[in-house]
Amino acid sequence: MNHFETGREWLDAPFQDGVSTPSATVISGPGGAGKPLIALGVVTSWLQAGGSVIGAPLQFPDPDFVTRAAVDLYDYDLRETGEYVHVRFDPDIDGVGHTGEGDLRSNLVDPENWDQTLDTAIESVDGGGPGILFFATALNLPLLSPTYADPLIETVGDVFDRELTSLVCVSTSMLAERARKVGDLADTLVTASVLEAPKRLQFTVERQDGEPVESESVEAPFDPALLASIQQRAEREKVVPTETIRNI
Repeated sequence: MNHFETGREWLDAPFQDGVSTPSATVISGPGGAGKPLIALGVVTSWLQAGGSVIGAPLQFPDPDFVTRAAVDLYDYDLRETGEYVHVRFDPDIDGVGHTGEGDLRSNLVDPENWDQTLDTAIESVDGGGPGILFFATALNLPLLSPTYADPLIETVGDVFDRELTSLVCVSTSMLAERARKVGDLADTLVTASVLEAPKRLQFTVERQDGEPVESESVEAPFDPALLASIQQRAEREKVVPTETIRNI
């Protein structure tokens, strides 16, 4: 098994030899803990190392938010190499479709669409460097479906078993038991938290490659004022179609 290190000392420190590839990592924690912002440290480093990323930030169907956050926090444009594919979560459509170069639209509430989404995205990248990284956030959203919640958890497990590296964020503020089940499926579990006044993001590694880890809490070196600005932008730009999903 290979290992990937981001080259960011604060992010690599609690991981022994880096993140295993392929493997599945879940970042769990309450809403507002900045889970996607921490995950973007891996995403940007992965692209800089020559890898490919399939990004599905479910609460941000427009790629502008994660693109700007990556520039603000890591000084890197996700589109720079052409190896980033953005998946727009849209529970109002059937199936999967292209909406532009490097841009897909998919109804990820239906478990049958996950393989097609990933396979379609994989066809448009070369998978060089450390390989292909699947990055998803707000995985709680499709789990709101009364019809598909349980099958979706099984589907996530199948995705974790694919020959790619997965990095998934899930909130414990919504559907905590289902979030726990997703975390249980992962090889590596990271817990994120937030401190206020001023705003600071922290995380600990609870499990790595299936083994318990007692890591110290790590604080992300982000300017509190910048974090507050990004949070305000997130509140304006996020889309949470809960009623639509609950009717599926």
